[in-house]
Amino acid sequence: MIWLPVIGLLLLSLLFLPSVQETLRSPMTESMRRFARGSFAELSEGMTHFYWIGPERGPVAVCVHGITTPSEGLVPLAEELAKTGYRVLLYDLYGRGLSDHVTGPQDRAFFHQQLQDLLAHEGVVEDFTLIGYSAGGCIATSFAAENLPRVRQLILIASVGLHSPTSPVASFMEHRPGLRDLFLRWTYPMAARRYLRSHLTDSDTPPDVIRAQVAQTRRRGFFPSNLAAMRGILRDDFGPEHRLFHLQGLPVLAIWGGTDRIIPGHVIGRLAEINRSAKQDVVEGAGHGVVYTHPQEVARIISDNIRHGLH
Repeated sequence: MIWLPVIGLLLLSLLFLPSVQETLRSPMTESMRRFARGSFAELSEGMTHFYWIGPERGPVAVCVHGITTPSEGLVPLAEELAKTGYRVLLYDLYGRGLSDHVTGPQDRAFFHQQLQDLLAHEGVVEDFTLIGYSAGGCIATSFAAENLPRVRQLILIASVGLHSPTSPVASFMEHRPGLRDLFLRWTYPMAARRYLRSHLTDSDTPPDVIRAQVAQTRRRGFFPSNLAAMRGILRDDFGPEHRLFHLQGLPVLAIWGGTDRIIPGHVIGRLAEINRSAKQDVVEGAGHGVVYTHPQEVARIISDNIRHGLH
């Protein structure tokens, strides 16, 4: 019977292992931010890292990154857009890149507040182009739906928010939130590292993007932030928002990677069904990292669609 307490202690240790690992990660420090490009703003929920790329008097485009790729991943696209005259605002979501980790749920209101605060801080009062990449597509979509007069056009790139998990395990977990959260706490850090390791062998991914992706995994708050988003905004379906966009006439452009292994191909058909006015295009040969592996092609699609009447 002596083995029962030992087994119990072992299971208890395993249960708290993710919390212990998180405690051992380095907190954000000023030395980490010292040589960063751009600026930092003390917003209502915490410090936010942001920067502008492009001419000072160009039309404004605001880019929202995904949950595993910080704003650095959108720099290649922003530089291409700047060549066409855009003034592009990039920023790190809380808990990613060089922005503060903020505890609590990461739902629509959480992400909207950060963006509203940053726009006010930077004096962006005119309407602007809103670009959302991957999970940033959820944030951009929900923000546009609540701020239609402020958004000139919505551009979604490899966007999450139009499909639900379909595997038996995912369906099982969806109806058991406690078990799902425990499962995610254990598996997500490993899955994220595996995803990044595949990027390290991808010659199309810029070294700066790889370094930024890897660096944030070593900081305290990154994994809890992503789990909070998975419990929050990433559980929502954004079909109703796209129906609203069609009714209200908001120009929407969706760009997909032809070999994306994260976003299933059927989302193209679903978007066409719920938002018949949305324009869509596919970058053949591009995966989920299309914004930084094929920035010229993405910028060309954006430019062509705007020239031919996206807005």
